[in-house]
Amino acid sequence: MVRWNRQKSCAPCDKITVAVWMLITISLLHLSPPARAQDVCVELIKGSVAIDVTACAPFTPDVFNGNKHEFQFIKDLDPAQRNDLFQSYSGLIIRGTVVLSNAVRTGISTSKGVLHGQKEPFFIRSGQTTCEAIKSKRISAMLNEQCCNGSAAVPCLLENGYLLTDVKVMGGAVIGSPAEVRPARKPHTKAYIDADKKYAARKYQEAIDLYLAAERENDMDVPGLFHMGFAYRAIEKCDKAIVPLTKIMTLKKSNKVWAEDELSVRRGQFLLARCHAKSGSASDAIFYLEAFLLDPKKYKTELQLSLTQKDFGWIHSSKEYIEYKAKAERKLK
Repeated sequence: MVRWNRQKSCAPCDKITVAVWMLITISLLHLSPPARAQDVCVELIKGSVAIDVTACAPFTPDVFNGNKHEFQFIKDLDPAQRNDLFQSYSGLIIRGTVVLSNAVRTGISTSKGVLHGQKEPFFIRSGQTTCEAIKSKRISAMLNEQCCNGSAAVPCLLENGYLLTDVKVMGGAVIGSPAEVRPARKPHTKAYIDADKKYAARKYQEAIDLYLAAERENDMDVPGLFHMGFAYRAIEKCDKAIVPLTKIMTLKKSNKVWAEDELSVRRGQFLLARCHAKSGSASDAIFYLEAFLLDPKKYKTELQLSLTQKDFGWIHSSKEYIEYKAKAERKLK
């Protein structure tokens, strides 16, 4: 055994001692895979945030059984350690925009608002919520960034250090409005519920009467406005359909549309263009169709239908439609 001589310097002995301690340190690192080498994190983001959730998917740690280099240490864990690691990584991976932030960079600054306006991935441990509950919703949560410099702490192995806890649904996410927090939807009135039933049964005039009654009771939303417009078109009253459908566009322009109602907005906009065409107003019809040209990949269906929908037969010979058709065909190519 090498002894340290406090009375007399021994250079060779010093070298041997250092070498022994290096070997011991390296051995310990290899014998303890979870304690992976890591640096001290100077700053970490922590604090309450509000997030508009745009995507959500459950995550199961089966992916760690692959051959990726960064996951190789998991195979060296004993069964109990591996099971604990897998359980800790069971949860949801979400993506969303931080619309409100009280988070700070601990160790650097006390200024709030970190990540505000940024779209980021986040991890939520299993048992807190479900994708069905938070998809297209605005949630509040506590954000705790993990120190991931070589660490296996959740959710570092997912190339993501943002862990959310205390997750609660605040209401619907709002398209295009990062500042506004919308309240949760109120239960619909009996008139609205009955209107939906009549609409589903294709009893359109009865549905219209009930939707109008619900509107008088201040109970009307984007799906209801679209259904009312569709019902009017179904009974050949496109001139009256323009009123509820235009209200949808007004709500959209004012950023007062729930994210989960986006499909009703798209359908409402296309139907509004159809009804303007049916009413003989080519310029108004093209005004709403032109908006779909801004994102031809997203609105491919609407662009394709705009070239074949019979309602646009009324304006096919107009200069506005001919010019629009040429642009739409180019975009679709």
